[in-house]
Amino acid sequence: MSNRPSDIEAEQYLRLAIDLAPGNASHYANFAFLLDADGRRDEAEYYYREAVTREANSPGYRLILADFLANSPTAEHIAEAKAIYLDVLTLLPTHHAAWSNLGALLFKTGYISAAQTAYTAAIAYCPGDATLHASLARIALYLENLDIAKKHFLHAIALDPALAEAHQGLACIFHRQNQEMEAQFHRDKGFGSTPIVTLPWHGRNRPRPLLILTSAMEGNIPWRLLVDQDVYQSTIATVEYLERPQQLDLATYSLIFNAIGDADLCRSALETAECLLAKMPSPAINAPAAVLCTGRLENSLRLSRLPGVTTPRMIPVSKTDIDSGLCLQRLTRNGWNFPLLLRAPGFHGGNHFVRAESPDVLRQAAHGLPGENLLAVEWLDAGDEDARFRKYRVMIIDGVLYPLHMAISTQWKVHYFSSDMKDSLPYREQEQAFLQDFTAALGASAVSGLQQVAQTLGLDYCGIDFGLDSSGRVLLYEANATMAIVPPDHDPCWDYKRISIDNALAAVKAMFAKRMSLQV
Repeated sequence: MSNRPSDIEAEQYLRLAIDLAPGNASHYANFAFLLDADGRRDEAEYYYREAVTREANSPGYRLILADFLANSPTAEHIAEAKAIYLDVLTLLPTHHAAWSNLGALLFKTGYISAAQTAYTAAIAYCPGDATLHASLARIALYLENLDIAKKHFLHAIALDPALAEAHQGLACIFHRQNQEMEAQFHRDKGFGSTPIVTLPWHGRNRPRPLLILTSAMEGNIPWRLLVDQDVYQSTIATVEYLERPQQLDLATYSLIFNAIGDADLCRSALETAECLLAKMPSPAINAPAAVLCTGRLENSLRLSRLPGVTTPRMIPVSKTDIDSGLCLQRLTRNGWNFPLLLRAPGFHGGNHFVRAESPDVLRQAAHGLPGENLLAVEWLDAGDEDARFRKYRVMIIDGVLYPLHMAISTQWKVHYFSSDMKDSLPYREQEQAFLQDFTAALGASAVSGLQQVAQTLGLDYCGIDFGLDSSGRVLLYEANATMAIVPPDHDPCWDYKRISIDNALAAVKAMFAKRMSLQV
């Protein structure tokens, strides 16, 4: 409980107001706000409910209760919040705040399509709200619908030119579209004025302050599902826009999490974070120095030395050398053969990553990629006799391997979202076998190789994407900290996956709790 005299006096006043006017719902709601802000959620819930009881027909008090329940970690409260939002909308179908808050809850709980519908309805009833357009754009960006996302982010900025979230979203889109000048403009607008943001806290008792270091680029760990927000109050610092280290008093934080994960795209940010944390008595989760060693080229060299692991050879190349033929001469001299791969560094999700079957296709493909400098990547054929490709993902959390997913596709560039998993029960059965006993599915030699990769990387949180060759060796595609733990949608066909996702998320939260106890 807070000891501030103003809070004590406010509590005394509100208790007296309730005693004098026990039928006044506003007194109960105001007292609930006070208790909620003080972390006394059980007491707050009682008074929120009492306010609704006294004005059962008021959409406003129902909405307040739903917003409170929506920030609860319990599934029962989440379900009740959804039901209350829907009740409010039954009474008032044009209530844009109810549509908006329902959309936020649906998005948070993985009902992406339903969240999109809710935000669309909110905009229909309140088209001049910039934050609604930004929220709908954020969902479109999540779904890789860049044109729709850009449209709504731009509309949001037209309504509110200073809206940071919209500028940040546009920076992502322009970066992916290789329009770096526009991307940098929106980064400056989105992060320059607010490099440090502390999120609202809705937990119980007292929060543990957590500092999360991030980059203004797209190379961050997707961290929101990893942090127990009922325990920690998160402050996000965008390191490129910190004018001076004194802006952060590191001693005030119970724990520091370096969420900058891409060593190719965010090298400057990682170096800044490393300097920032140099005088810390205890290391941060995912030390920047360890992340800096996980660039694609460096990984291909140091991890290739591990027994049981094959990494593709990589060579930095330029478009100029590709056009002149010097690149092809160099590759041929080193024993490279077609097909081979080209990728632009600093992109994920298969963006700007192509396969070339011949010298002519190589030149054409190079000019479709952003930037002058590229990576030529050796083709490792992981296809089976039926030309199906499998890509496995294993997470490394506090030194332990956690199987996350296995995707099967007839396309060489395998991504779970574009694979054939949803349409094939046999494929899902193979994935289920992998998740239930990944040692049996992969073989002891492959698991040993993965464990050695984990030890070499030295990261607290990261992932490995890989295939297997015909002899059971690990064909390592990627190993870094940017990999996400993404729960599947709510289709029952994915029920077999949920325990693996839950186990990985629980392991991350347990690691945070353990590190916090060591540093306090």
